[in-house]
Amino acid sequence: MRFWIFIPLLLAGLMFFVLPMFPDFTEYAVSRGLFKVITIPVGFITSLIPISLTELAAVLAIPAVIFLIVLFIVKLKKSKSRKKTALKAGRGVCAALSIACFLYMSCHGANFYRQPLEKAMGLDTSQKTPEQLLSVCKILASGAVEAEKEISRDENGLMKLPESVFDELTRVGSGYEKLVSEYPFLWTSVWRQKPVLLSEPWSYTGISGMYFPFFAECNVNIAQPDYLIPVTAAHESAHSRGIAFENECNYLAFLSCINSDYPEFRYSGYMLALTLCSNELYNYDIDMWQEVRDMETEGMIADFTANNKYIYDHEGHDNKVIETIHNASQAANDAFIQIQGVEDGALSYGRAAELILAYYQKQGQI
Repeated sequence: MRFWIFIPLLLAGLMFFVLPMFPDFTEYAVSRGLFKVITIPVGFITSLIPISLTELAAVLAIPAVIFLIVLFIVKLKKSKSRKKTALKAGRGVCAALSIACFLYMSCHGANFYRQPLEKAMGLDTSQKTPEQLLSVCKILASGAVEAEKEISRDENGLMKLPESVFDELTRVGSGYEKLVSEYPFLWTSVWRQKPVLLSEPWSYTGISGMYFPFFAECNVNIAQPDYLIPVTAAHESAHSRGIAFENECNYLAFLSCINSDYPEFRYSGYMLALTLCSNELYNYDIDMWQEVRDMETEGMIADFTANNKYIYDHEGHDNKVIETIHNASQAANDAFIQIQGVEDGALSYGRAAELILAYYQKQGQI
């Protein structure tokens, strides 16, 4: 066996176990160094292609695997030495997996071990008072109301993207450009987020977006309500900028969207942040939550209702097969996040509320 093929796997293992102990080294040597060196050229090239390469790879994966298995069997039967043929195939598989592990850690996994975003951006995430939370919720509701004045709505009263989804997903950089001037580590060459054409069946997994590190590609579920598409794209864009934690990506999605030149992005960002923060407020005091609810317009409530229906319809309440697919996907996503050292797994998405409160405190608004 040629042991050199396991060198990438060994390096990946060292990164997984050692980097968590050295966040400053990870920050500057990996997240701002190695990660950028690999993903900037790859992301620029894949951004030139309008279709999702991740989706294409997923569709072709099963027939490709079947083809390789059949090819292996044919070669095995024709081989004069089946043992040598099997060992050669085994080495190829091991080498591919070894390199994949190293690339994953370099292009995404190691970013879980960099400095916390609150440190890099100077945010105080200490516990805030319920009154401060209420104030932020009112600011967010007011922001959504103001942005709503400039957006389009369809015949059902729901937010409608003013341009094609392909064009809309190239607008994500608008808000990030303003952040990059203050926080250069957020720069990326990935300028196109990809719409997933099979978004309707994908919706049954409960996933609204996905960053595929091997292509440095951001994929967006376009079957979800339109008002969530901009902020979802901005969330995935945060991953392409070297941010791994989901709560931090939600925060940057909010921050970039409210700084966007496009009203649909501003509305989307405020609506996501309002959802995250008002959920926290509801858990504390329903009367306080009702104060914020009373500020919401009919259009905002219609969008929230449409999203609740979209989620319910894709959870498979009346279909055991769909329900199993949904639950299995959610469990896998939760387990994947926990493996990276995030104890609360998928629940970490909601912790963006802490960062949002810290932002408004830094701005002197609470």
